[in-house]
Amino acid sequence: MNKALVNFEAILKDKHVPLAKKEIKNGQVLYNGKFKLNDSQALPFGVVFDNKEEGIIDFQIVYHKLAYVTNFDAKNQVLEVLNELNEMKTGYYRVCLAGDGEIYMRLLSRTTEDVRAAYEMMIVGSTIAKSILPKIEEAVNKK
Repeated sequence: MNKALVNFEAILKDKHVPLAKKEIKNGQVLYNGKFKLNDSQALPFGVVFDNKEEGIIDFQIVYHKLAYVTNFDAKNQVLEVLNELNEMKTGYYRVCLAGDGEIYMRLLSRTTEDVRAAYEMMIVGSTIAKSILPKIEEAVNKK
């Protein structure tokens, strides 16, 4: 395991953040977890790191299932809201609409052995997701 992953796991342990670890294709490592939004809702997310031996490594953070578009007649209206959020509210994250209607938020970036910034981006992502959810839900539920 590369030094970045060792350091990331040390931060998770130090901060008491329980994530499930799984090795996936192409030698990548996935960490899955959930951030509690309120007493009844949790937001699933995943962090994927390349497991190269050294140097700069790519990583991705995805917050899944922010909402689902079920009325595809409203797709353009929802996309307008997502574009507005991407321009004004999501920082280094991007909110996307998948082909199956899932709305998710993701970040693609790179890091070195010092993964503190990656950890902070993961934490900030939950705050961003929580702040944009009402606007997304309003757009998805608009008749």
